[in-house]
Amino acid sequence: MNLNDNRFASNLTIKPLAFAIACAVSGQVFAAQEPEQAEAKQTAVKGIERVSVTAQKRISTLQETPIAITAFNAEAIENLGIEDISDVNAQAPNVKIFPPYGSTFNVGMDIRGLGTSEPSLAIDPKVGIYLDGVYLARNSGAIFNIVDLERMEILRGPQGTLWGKNTTGGALNLVTRKPSDDFQFKQKVTVGNNSLLSSTTSIDTGAIGNFTARLTYMTSEHDGWATNTFAGAKEKNLGAEDVDALRVALRYTGDDFTVNYSYDNTDGSSVAMPVQISNVRPQYTDPNVPTMDLSTGKLYAGNVFAMMAANEKAPGRQTEFELDQHGREYVDIEGHNLTFEWDFSDNHTFKSISSFRSYDSDLSEGYDTDGGAYFAPALDFSTSPPSVDTSDVLAIPAFQYTSVKSQEQKSQEFQLLGQFLEGDLKYVAGYYYFSEEGEENNPWNIGIFTGQGANVLFTGSLPWGSFYKVNAKSSALFTNVDYKLTDELNVVAGIRYTKDTKSLTNVAKHDAMLRNDLHSETDWSKTVGSLLFNYVVDQDLTMYASISQGYAAGVYNPGSIDRFAYLNPANMGEANYEGTLTPADPEDTTAYEVGVKTMLLDDRLMLNTAVFLNNNTNLQKTIFDGSIRRSLNTGESKNKGIEIDAKFAATDSLFFTTSLGYLDTKYSDITFTDNTSYSASVAMNWTIAELDFGNLALNTNYVMVDDYQFSVSDPSLVGDNYQLLNARLTLSDIKIGERSNLKVSLWGKNITDEEYIVFGSNFNFFDAQAYGTPRTYGIDVSFEY
Repeated sequence: MNLNDNRFASNLTIKPLAFAIACAVSGQVFAAQEPEQAEAKQTAVKGIERVSVTAQKRISTLQETPIAITAFNAEAIENLGIEDISDVNAQAPNVKIFPPYGSTFNVGMDIRGLGTSEPSLAIDPKVGIYLDGVYLARNSGAIFNIVDLERMEILRGPQGTLWGKNTTGGALNLVTRKPSDDFQFKQKVTVGNNSLLSSTTSIDTGAIGNFTARLTYMTSEHDGWATNTFAGAKEKNLGAEDVDALRVALRYTGDDFTVNYSYDNTDGSSVAMPVQISNVRPQYTDPNVPTMDLSTGKLYAGNVFAMMAANEKAPGRQTEFELDQHGREYVDIEGHNLTFEWDFSDNHTFKSISSFRSYDSDLSEGYDTDGGAYFAPALDFSTSPPSVDTSDVLAIPAFQYTSVKSQEQKSQEFQLLGQFLEGDLKYVAGYYYFSEEGEENNPWNIGIFTGQGANVLFTGSLPWGSFYKVNAKSSALFTNVDYKLTDELNVVAGIRYTKDTKSLTNVAKHDAMLRNDLHSETDWSKTVGSLLFNYVVDQDLTMYASISQGYAAGVYNPGSIDRFAYLNPANMGEANYEGTLTPADPEDTTAYEVGVKTMLLDDRLMLNTAVFLNNNTNLQKTIFDGSIRRSLNTGESKNKGIEIDAKFAATDSLFFTTSLGYLDTKYSDITFTDNTSYSASVAMNWTIAELDFGNLALNTNYVMVDDYQFSVSDPSLVGDNYQLLNARLTLSDIKIGERSNLKVSLWGKNITDEEYIVFGSNFNFFDAQAYGTPRTYGIDVSFEY
């Protein structure tokens, strides 16, 4: 959007207090230190606490870490109601995290305008997600219940040297809680509207010799917030979810080494929220156009696009749908992590991170993206004129699909960390290896307007869609050196070399338009670097300037199949798969950033700002081009913006944290649309009273999100700006015996019941949008021993 746009001005007029606070004291600067590293604990001072993060793979204080970073500790995660990573949307400057339609377990992430929501196993994310140092390779299955989450760090800007490829936008670093040396037990129960019932149980064994262990189990279910009224509906409760999550953490501590092993598993099912239909193109809505079922050659008396136009609702969130092919998805996600750390000398550490993860999804029951249930009777040509045969009725969808996919990944990282010259030179160096394989069978039932007298329907034994296998291998060498030039100035330089090999195979076994498998394989390599100058004036003022590069390997497009070629006799009954065998080019970005981090007013105000410019080459963006879904390169582009993070201690019992981000994106290719946007958030933590029987506190969180263009090639596909208000009222430290306490929280999300769009797509013949969750509320009861 344009800052001169009247909508921007009116929105700020309507919300003056919230925006004033956002501008004055902007930021989400919560973080936590590793509990086992006592020497790096945050040092409490009057007002704001000095905290520690691990964004540079070593412990450093947030204020001395010369990158744009927002972090949330366990307390902040609870206060903000963060249950999975999608709840972090707009809680940090220029950060968008949302679940695209089709699955509640998939994620779309965008930082500083770089990202993707593509669920294909062949398309890489542009914001790297790391769980205890392990890279999660896919958007699919990235939203899962991470029980025992201790800290979330959002690193904005390219992180190519330390964190690796596919971090052109940034990285999300998730750190889980380690086992305690003391026996602990915690039980949390949540009930809420939409039949929400959740239970989380955690047990720490305490130290048994050199061993400690922690077990956490979570089970949760709710009914969703919309209803499918179709008589033969596969699922009535739209948005329903049923999840069981388990995490086991084991720790062994030796004299100079530690070994941590963890296992996590999410076994869940859900009914994804359906899309709402809008803007059915009038040129496709002639009710007299029949439909030909290409699997049988029969004609049916109905045009699905005319039916959709008649079914199109007024703008606003629907709570009732009539969907004939909308079912439940079943997922199983599990991971193993083995981390070994050895302090082989006073100033040097060796670290190994070994991991195996798997993801399986079964959406055989289908997902309905045309917003309704549409049927047509067969045309009987034995009469003149032709009549309709009501005994032969066929479903004529515009777009429905099923999907069954699986993915496995293995990774190994070795690190050397340490310092020389009495700490004046610090270094991190390492080797990284990653491999993955995946497979997806994704048939579509799709109706297409041809303009040749009849629509055509690909369905049944002759589906549209993609059927493929992918394999990928990646290896990298990297180093990062931090040298203290003077007492105030240090320079940080990093370099990383990455080699990637990817392959895609179109699988004929499941594809009626392909006789033999088709295979393609490509190699890429890239060296990226970073250079940063950090000037520490004193403990209250740090300034930095940096140049950093990011890289994402090329990607294959399994959806880029010309299936109309199947109808051409010259192709002998095969579609054209050439588009799937030629990958999009790698994505590169070079970022320039200047930042200032300050502590003011006797440490009662922490104010961090960053200004950045990204020069991008060949960003990979996915579009739906007619009847083909493909990821293409956008040529040259620029992203520039400003970010403010802050925290303000108004009193010893009243704290504000806010953030503000502004982003301006311009493309050199006029095919793609320039745009600007802003986002802001304001949170308040108020300890109302410290009572004899407990402490009463109120936490509120207010998020403002600007208009958002969902497709870089369609400026009309925009979600309006919106504001969300969340709140939590907590009575904590209710003593039960000498070692036990109780905590009770009343909470609400989207308290004003805002209607807002979280995702949208252009399907050529019509548009589709998915709305965000309406008002929810509930109560948490937690017992700790």
